[in-house]
Amino acid sequence: MPPIAAAALAVYLIAVLAVGFAWRRRAGRDDASFYVADRSLDSFWGFTGMASLTTGGSTTIALAMLVYAKGIAGLWLDLAGALGLLALGLFLARRVRREGAVTLPEIVGRYYGDPARRAAAALVVLSEIAWFALLTEATQVVLTAAFGLAPLTAILLSTAAFVAYTALGGQYAVVRTDLLQYGLMLVGIPGIALVSALRGAHGLSGLPDEVWRFPTSPAFTGRDVLGMLILIGLPHLVGSDVYAKLLSCRDGDTARRATLLAAGSKVLFGFSVAAIALAARKALPPLDAASGASALPYAVLGFAPPALSAIVLVSLVATMQTSADVVLLSATAVTARDLAPPILGRPLPLSSARLLPPVFGALGLATALFLNRDVLETLKLGYSIFAAGLILPVLAAFLPGRLRVPPRAAIAAMIAGGATAVIGRFAPGLTGGWDPVIVGTAVNAAILGAALGGRMVISR
Repeated sequence: MPPIAAAALAVYLIAVLAVGFAWRRRAGRDDASFYVADRSLDSFWGFTGMASLTTGGSTTIALAMLVYAKGIAGLWLDLAGALGLLALGLFLARRVRREGAVTLPEIVGRYYGDPARRAAAALVVLSEIAWFALLTEATQVVLTAAFGLAPLTAILLSTAAFVAYTALGGQYAVVRTDLLQYGLMLVGIPGIALVSALRGAHGLSGLPDEVWRFPTSPAFTGRDVLGMLILIGLPHLVGSDVYAKLLSCRDGDTARRATLLAAGSKVLFGFSVAAIALAARKALPPLDAASGASALPYAVLGFAPPALSAIVLVSLVATMQTSADVVLLSATAVTARDLAPPILGRPLPLSSARLLPPVFGALGLATALFLNRDVLETLKLGYSIFAAGLILPVLAAFLPGRLRVPPRAAIAAMIAGGATAVIGRFAPGLTGGWDPVIVGTAVNAAILGAALGGRMVISR
């Protein structure tokens, strides 16, 4: 590992661990302190938290991989999320914050009852483990390609760091590290990396015409766009970790402003990463398909001077961690408050719940090692469980009372939709060429629609 890169990484890791240690007592007062930072976030802290969370591995490593291979139409991976955040800010952010809950399954339980709350909690935890696996894989890609670490060493190092500060300081530590991480992201990606790439490639002219085909292309069809709108867009409209940020805001107006600003930030990072990937495709030796996940660190190392590339690469590590910590905290909150009470007869005490981040870190790490899938496939798996299983029942819960879906139908839709999507990911031939998340969501919608139609007929 180059000395300057090692020094930059060490300083960063020490800084985030110090933040966790500094906030350990404030976060340990009660559940509201640990999980939602006493609902104290103003617009600035809400925005930095939401913006850094929703960038993560999808808008960096996965997006660069997709745009490098398929051209500018691959931007739908980012734009779908931005559209989801825009819809959330315009229509639902205030409503979600008014719920005053701590977790998304808690909101589900208020409308559909405790069995639905537990079903939703199980889907959330499975999704969070898959998302954590994605983020560990994405971090490993950066550390291996850029710092020369062995893959297993890279995964263990990165996992240990964000598990530690999350377990120590909860949402308070997560929010404060978000500021450091988001600052690094701004300097590193749309700043140093983008400028270096455009300068090194002498602009983006001269690329093949098919690279610029949008909104669809021969390599990225209308079905692919629809799949991204469901797979990525809907989880930004309804998401356990996203809602954790909303529920940490002071009030509904603050939550709304933070979300709308985060939508704009996501577009900024998406276009920056897409341009960097295309510059690499134009001016650097081509990557083979097996190396596609390393397109972004490859571009950074190819275009940026060594001293500046160290900053950018540390910012990429920060980008993964700023999503991974919220994923860990969300899984912990859901387990302690939604899954544990039926077993223990009460919520899991905070002192015990603080031991869960290492558990979920280990489960996510084991998932990443077991699946041995590329970053994009792991991303699809995590989002498929959530998007096809949980989102439509949550949106249906916000309908007027006379249009409310019966609880049994909501539970059936969650289980059937999520299971269909997961089975399709591992056995794609069963979905007839359609993206499994589309098929799973269609199954979910059919069950909800049939139940809603039956209820309306009975009410007449």
